[in-house]
Amino acid sequence: MMEAMKPGAKVDHSPGKRAQILQGACALFRELGYERTSVDAIALKTGVSKATIYNHFYDKKGLFLAIVEAENAEARARFDTLLETPSGDLEADLRLIGEQLLRLIRTPSNVHLYRIVAAEVDRFPELSRSLYESRMLEGQRKMTLYFERAAAMGLLTAGEPAEAALDFVALCAHHVSMLLHLGITEATSDALVERHLDRAVRTFLRAYRPS
Repeated sequence: MMEAMKPGAKVDHSPGKRAQILQGACALFRELGYERTSVDAIALKTGVSKATIYNHFYDKKGLFLAIVEAENAEARARFDTLLETPSGDLEADLRLIGEQLLRLIRTPSNVHLYRIVAAEVDRFPELSRSLYESRMLEGQRKMTLYFERAAAMGLLTAGEPAEAALDFVALCAHHVSMLLHLGITEATSDALVERHLDRAVRTFLRAYRPS
């Protein structure tokens, strides 16, 4: 429940205050998990009022999702840029897209936040659903548009671009994300990722590139 503001109280909406809240809340979520991190604790950690937190993020779930966005904003922007227009060289495009996708997956912040969501899925299923809809489905939509454009240029066989997008992400991401998210390893080597990406691109092209 949102804290009522006192009459005449002013709320700091500055980017600096927002960043302060994000930084402190992120540390608490990693230390305590989602359920045990309260807005009261975040207010104490960051030195801001609950009203200020609620005015920036509305609720705890909104704050958590904002952390996910902030932690990977730059890498996500580069990934989205790669999906805008096919260059005409499908193999080169796929390598760049795959590299950026794996860079996103491998960031320690992304791994930690994914583990938090997975640990809380039984108690807070709406958290995982919100993350899936705002991040994964949106990325899937943009990749589908990329493959639609590639098909229109004759770079892909006729088929369902949405299925091509699902297949490419699975080929690139499944093994690496499994190792990281299950804690089998805390970091994957560049050599392992390069070999995995080579195999993913080759397999995808055998299935989807015109004869």
